[in-house]
Amino acid sequence: MKILHIAWKDTITRLRDRRAIIGFLLAPLVVAGLIGAAFGPAFRGERPLSDIPIFLVNEDTGEIGDIYAEVLSSPDLDGLFAVTESDDLAAARAAVESGDARAAVHIPADFSEDLLAAAQTAADVPVTVAVYTDPTASISPFIVSAVVERITLSVNTLMLSGQIGTNQALSHAALLGPALAELDSIVPQVIEAQAETAGQTSIGLTRLALGEEETDANPFSYFAPATAIFFLMFSMMDSTRSILQEETMGTLPRLITTPTPVSHILLGKIGGAFLTGILQFLVLVLASAVIFRLDWGNPLALAAVMLATVFAATSLGALISALARNETQAGILGSAITLVSAALGGTFAQASTLPAFMQPFSKMTINRWSLDAFLELTFGQADMAAIFPHLGVLLGMAAVFFFVALVLFQRRFVR
Repeated sequence: MKILHIAWKDTITRLRDRRAIIGFLLAPLVVAGLIGAAFGPAFRGERPLSDIPIFLVNEDTGEIGDIYAEVLSSPDLDGLFAVTESDDLAAARAAVESGDARAAVHIPADFSEDLLAAAQTAADVPVTVAVYTDPTASISPFIVSAVVERITLSVNTLMLSGQIGTNQALSHAALLGPALAELDSIVPQVIEAQAETAGQTSIGLTRLALGEEETDANPFSYFAPATAIFFLMFSMMDSTRSILQEETMGTLPRLITTPTPVSHILLGKIGGAFLTGILQFLVLVLASAVIFRLDWGNPLALAAVMLATVFAATSLGALISALARNETQAGILGSAITLVSAALGGTFAQASTLPAFMQPFSKMTINRWSLDAFLELTFGQADMAAIFPHLGVLLGMAAVFFFVALVLFQRRFVR
């Protein structure tokens, strides 16, 4: 009970600080709004991403598989994709998993033959095109998946209308390129109307992807969680630094002389920072949902990521305070680590665009794992299972930081 009492008292004290409320609650919303307004067009297709590295593994010897190759490599999409053709599916998937490519598109062997045979016999046999996407990327997987899905839809529609054959396939590919170059109107109205009859036939063309289904690209789906994490880090550094402030003022030494165990006092102080972080993030989530109309996705998964992120940030702040000699040094260290983590973790620009040699450093930050988890929810509408790896890393970081900080504080104050 004493731990909760100390934590609640510290939380109430911080909430009475108007300057802190402005800095840690209003500022993130303002910054997210400004950045979202400035860079929003890039998320709406007005300024699309460029040179997205993808692998194309076309094992089909027929003409229909060449539609995918022709469209993805067409001049109309040349600025959007950087396509590498390969015969090795395992190598292509390895490139995606390592971050060297954002996606790999696989056209299986006998694709054309199986598809035409299914059409002629009216057999209900699905023919599959697989799209493997980088789980650490945020936006490019949805673009690749959307383009492949539209090609698939067009092929399906042409099959349904009886307009496609081995001699006509590539002529249709030439028409698809310019259409796909306009991402906001990829599929014409007529094609979409024809595709509605797809469920009435036995011809199936199934897309398998490691990413999620295409969603509307709300720029705040990226910038709201990015800025929330950024300001949370500053807030947690400031909150845990209050332990050193009380040490300097003499209130903490007096508190230690009471019958309350030192461990309970420290847990209460760190717990107060944790509660402050939860309230801060919760307000930002609710405000962004109302102001920016942001859908944060699965509520249970959102709560889990939020708790893990705040726990990790609080523990890191406590560790820095435990390592610092005084409040000033803790402030300098905390600010430096927060800014570096933000730069590496994707706050200012997508982490997936960082050079390959910086990717390992990026994945050592709380920002990267937390932001990727939130993007799985806001962009991909993922469920709890999809964010388990992110939660595992965040909680692992939090546990290590928290344990080391507690040990160092105990040695510092118990003499």
